[in-house]
Amino acid sequence: MFYLTRNFTNLMSKAVVLPFLPVTLLFGFNPKAGLMAIIMMIASLLTAAGQKTENEILSMPDDTAKVNRLLGLGEKYCSIENDKALSYLQEAFTIATTENYTKGIGRSLLWQGRVYYYKDDYKLADKYFSLAESALNGSGDRESMVLLSFFRGELCKLRGDYINAINHYTDVLELTRLVPNKVISSTSYSSIGTIMLLRNDPEKALGYFREALRQKKEIDDRYGIASVMSQIGKAYEDLAVYDSSLYYYHEALEIREEMKASRVIASSKYDMGGLLILLEDYDEAIKYLEDARKRYEELEEKTGVCISNYLLAKALDAQGSPRGLALAMNTQQLAARLHNPDLVSRGYSILADIYFRKGMFEQAYHSLEQHKKIEDSLFSADKERFLLEFEQKFQSEQKDHKIARLRDEGKIQRQNILILSISSFTLLAILVLLVILFRYKSQALKRSALLMEQENVIHAQESRIRDNENRMLQEQLEGKNRELASKALEMIRFNDTIGSIIEKLEGLNNKEETNAELSSQIRAIIHELENQTKQNIWNEFDRIFKNIHSGFYQRLLDRCPDLTPTEIKTAALLKLNLTTKEIAAITFKSEGGIKTTRYRLRKKLNLSSDDKLIPFLMQI
Repeated sequence: MFYLTRNFTNLMSKAVVLPFLPVTLLFGFNPKAGLMAIIMMIASLLTAAGQKTENEILSMPDDTAKVNRLLGLGEKYCSIENDKALSYLQEAFTIATTENYTKGIGRSLLWQGRVYYYKDDYKLADKYFSLAESALNGSGDRESMVLLSFFRGELCKLRGDYINAINHYTDVLELTRLVPNKVISSTSYSSIGTIMLLRNDPEKALGYFREALRQKKEIDDRYGIASVMSQIGKAYEDLAVYDSSLYYYHEALEIREEMKASRVIASSKYDMGGLLILLEDYDEAIKYLEDARKRYEELEEKTGVCISNYLLAKALDAQGSPRGLALAMNTQQLAARLHNPDLVSRGYSILADIYFRKGMFEQAYHSLEQHKKIEDSLFSADKERFLLEFEQKFQSEQKDHKIARLRDEGKIQRQNILILSISSFTLLAILVLLVILFRYKSQALKRSALLMEQENVIHAQESRIRDNENRMLQEQLEGKNRELASKALEMIRFNDTIGSIIEKLEGLNNKEETNAELSSQIRAIIHELENQTKQNIWNEFDRIFKNIHSGFYQRLLDRCPDLTPTEIKTAALLKLNLTTKEIAAITFKSEGGIKTTRYRLRKKLNLSSDDKLIPFLMQI
């Protein structure tokens, strides 16, 4: 995020200082003195690196990159050198406007408002915040919207407008659910807790402080942890749970002493001193308060000196020391020079207690009267604001419930994140397992594909072999059919020759009818020739036919068992697609007789015409 990455040091300085503003307001003095003391210490660490960055910007072209660099410098000098920060931010605004860079326009206006906040020009700061809101709406810059709500909350809190301050802090908490920023969200929880303390509701304040402390520990914000612990101590002090209060004050002091932050060490020792007075441990209280006053004097923070002296005077007087009254009177004069009515009123209250304890009732009465008079004037000034807060109390309660709901939702969200992490790990493990299984399956599929490919090759080879064999068998069958057909033609020619010889013999027999013996011999030759020829030729044909079309006779008889030998012979000759004339020549029958045989054969086979008889026989 831009705010955290480009300005981390500046962010940490603000995160350290902001939590002290509520306590500062509680005591009624200007918070800028302590703020500037811490910021000046951090600024010295940034000077060398910052100077190099500023020199580089001079050579950059006017574009969005330059706008972002100028914004970074403006944020860095925001609370350190106000005028310098304004110069960078106004230049960024000019370039962003020229480039129509909406995000740059909004951020420049936002940080100009923050500069005027540090310059104590709260009216102008609020105006710039409104302009920034108009520019940032619809820009999608949620990080800047988070900062805007936070800055407005701080401004309202500083003005004492606690209702609107809580509204803005609640907006921060809602926005940080979408744009996580625990520095800002934890400080918002802490600020709401401080407002609850100011509204005399320490129990509710503790809830916000604990959530702030949890988030501060998550980001290891040592300054923030110490600040929140100090605020928790104050809440327990208001609840009169002094042991717990002392514990948290002591823990905050230890962290601050480790970090050697003099301003906040003084604040912790002041808190410890005030609590020890309540516990009537005046010796220890005086030690802590004297050290706090010394540190405030070194920091030239007169308000801190005053509040330390007031408690120190109270402790000294409780011990019976005459120095208590003198210290309270001198401190009252210093407070009057600071023109801080709340501080002066506090001084009169302490003086009234001291005078009363010493039996100086007239002076006590006069001091108490002055205290009431200033309090009344302060009350009149705050009366309208008090009434407004009272009227909006119900809305505030609703906001409190909303914040509590957000806190619960935050816990649920953390649980969901844990569940999501476990689910993600499980899903990752499943994905790894699936990848392994996929690779294993892929290899198995590759092996299967290779085997299938080899089988396909083998099948293809076998198919080619079968085709070749079928083709060879078909060629052999066709050759044998040709041989059989040739044999049939030979039989026809032979029959024709025998028939011609028989005709000549019959002609000779007719001429030799007078010679009975010769005629008888010729008829015997003709008869023997006809019988022997028919039988030998058919036997030869039948042998060749059975060799080529084995099983034909059996399949034919399976279809029609009552076929005569003549019909079977005719069917065999028809299978060779011979004509009626050719069949008659082979079988020594007339064409009419062959036609009659064909007719009987067709009827027995249940065929309708000759067109179907021959194809039927050829398929058997």
